Amino acid sequence: MGMLKILFPISDFLYILQLEEYETKRYFKTIKRIFWRRNIQKRGKLVWTKRTKITFWIALPFCIIFPVIPLWIGIANFVLTPHFENIKANIQKRAADYFKEKNKKTKVIAIAGSFGKTTTKNYIYDLVKYNYKTQMIPGNINTPTGIANWVLINFDPTSELLIVEVDTYFIGEIRRSLRITPPDIAILTNIGDQHLERLVNKKNLTKALNEVFTCAKSDAIKIKNKKSNLEYALEVAKLLDIPKDIVNDTTKNLQKPDRRGDTKIINGFEVVDESYNISETTAKLGVDNALRIAESKQKKLIVITAGIPELGEENKNGNKNLGEYLVKNVEKIVLLKSILYKEVLNSSKKFILANNLDEAWETLKDYKAKEYLVLLQPELNDLYY
Repeated sequence: MGMLKILFPISDFLYILQLEEYETKRYFKTIKRIFWRRNIQKRGKLVWTKRTKITFWIALPFCIIFPVIPLWIGIANFVLTPHFENIKANIQKRAADYFKEKNKKTKVIAIAGSFGKTTTKNYIYDLVKYNYKTQMIPGNINTPTGIANWVLINFDPTSELLIVEVDTYFIGEIRRSLRITPPDIAILTNIGDQHLERLVNKKNLTKALNEVFTCAKSDAIKIKNKKSNLEYALEVAKLLDIPKDIVNDTTKNLQKPDRRGDTKIINGFEVVDESYNISETTAKLGVDNALRIAESKQKKLIVITAGIPELGEENKNGNKNLGEYLVKNVEKIVLLKSILYKEVLNSSKKFILANNLDEAWETLKDYKAKEYLVLLQPELNDLYY
């Protein structure tokens, strides 16, 4: 079976396609770099979705006759893309029509931003749920089709509030989401430096994120320029007349969502887990926050990182800047050997290299856990190794 996967690596290249979210152009760009690699499913596994299965069966005969497997998978995906885009558009339209028909009294709160969306969403939910019948689209369901599917299956027309998180890889994506659930309250947490490889420049990113305002209802309340996720949530609580005693009690017990700066114990170490996503801005903010926690506990800080992906021309030095920032501020840096690591690495003796996250923890077993706090940044997916 192992030899078959090496000689006929169709699942590996389907996995690459899936990680690139079925974007043909990005897929072909990636396979130029890893054309000859095999058994790449180390940090994740291929999920056999309907689209993956259809791509497999279309590509399979050509792969057998003329076994240039990456090429045929890319071509099959290219051919199938209009079909699946049409399916997604139909799902989104059905959801928009359904929400418009069923929604008689539900106010929508929509949250966009480079980072902090999920934390803000959860904080708002915790503050308002005692006074309003509230639904929150869970987790990181924040694309037009994801939101559409959730609405069609889960929306309760008796809800008084619906809290929606919207994300974007391109101009117009938030517009598609908000056609389904046009907001009465629109929030823009910030405009940072994420996804600039996809969006090309900060100007496009700004335009894409501001769709949360331009595509809101004409009388929507628009909230921006707050200093923290909590401030956004408190502003919404104020607008919705949440009693002060509930606000005060709830605020004391707010918890960050998993992997967004929450604290946990891993391998005996106290860890600040920032492993969900990363940009230069969030990386530095995470370090600053972890340093404050470490200082309060009289501990030294170790950072585990693999670098920052999806840098554009405007922030191309992000990994170099991250390396310099870490050397200046922390005790040790365990640097995972992703394809980005050389950009982060410099001559400092603070760096320890590791091939993967398991090896990173292995390198720390000689350190006394009670003396150190660990900041865990994203390991990144298999495309970056």
